[in-house]
Amino acid sequence: MCVEVREISIKDINVLVAIHKRAFPDFFLTSLGDRFLLLYYKTVKKNNQGILLGYYREENLLGFCAATMMSTSFHSRLIKENLLDYFFIAFRLLFFRPLAIARLYKNLVKKGALIKDKGHYAELLSIAVDTSCQGEGIGKKLLSELEKIVIERGGDCLSLTTDCEDNAKAQGFYTSIGYKVFYDFIAYPKRKMYRYIKNLNK
Repeated sequence: MCVEVREISIKDINVLVAIHKRAFPDFFLTSLGDRFLLLYYKTVKKNNQGILLGYYREENLLGFCAATMMSTSFHSRLIKENLLDYFFIAFRLLFFRPLAIARLYKNLVKKGALIKDKGHYAELLSIAVDTSCQGEGIGKKLLSELEKIVIERGGDCLSLTTDCEDNAKAQGFYTSIGYKVFYDFIAYPKRKMYRYIKNLNK
């Protein structure tokens, strides 16, 4: 059986979006639709700080992770570099779902109220495994490869965010592989989140 973790090609981003939608059916970003998700992951891949990895088995994409080498201002840079494309998405949202624009902005800007966070670290933006093969260690393999890439590119820390409540399984997974709570914060509207971080030099 041929298994490989490698960079995702543009032609596989449609499959990535399908995996995202199955893994996160009730998430806000999923509710923004295929156009937004396709644009988001394509622009992450295209950005010089972006990383888009896929887990392939027999050339079938079964999981992915998206990340950036520099957390601070990443999403604002992403939008500026692809302003026209994001403008059309925003215009559509403004017409059909005006409140979604404000929510999107507030959820992308993740900051704790009690800690100064300059965001000078790599950040895992999204990770998902197809519902047909969850529990097989694919997420762990993706994160392990991502950590190697971050180190190779000169990074020394990798961060991620996850829900604070009713999320013991994910929290236990991240803790078991060396991630520690950095701080907590409230995502819009009232979603309590943890930011985890791992020192990759240890």
